[in-house]
Amino acid sequence: MTAAAFLPTIVTVLLGLVLVVVFAFVAFLPLYCILDAASRPSATFRAAGSNKALWVVLLIWLNLFAAVVYLSSVRPRLEATEILP
Repeated sequence: MTAAAFLPTIVTVLLGLVLVVVFAFVAFLPLYCILDAASRPSATFRAAGSNKALWVVLLIWLNLFAAVVYLSSVRPRLEATEILP
């Protein structure tokens, strides 16, 4: 067999690896955000002008979209107003 015969196999394997990484990102990012939101005190959410229960529900229902919004806008406000026990 020539090297050209193995090229489709290599491309298929690399494409499969890329899809696995993308799937893992899409699957675990919302899970990380749900755990992050659930582990923060409700008082921190109130101090940041948000609602903990609402964000946990949004993260469950809207998954990746809500996770991106949570990480980009809500989480920085929570960290800035974090109430330490």
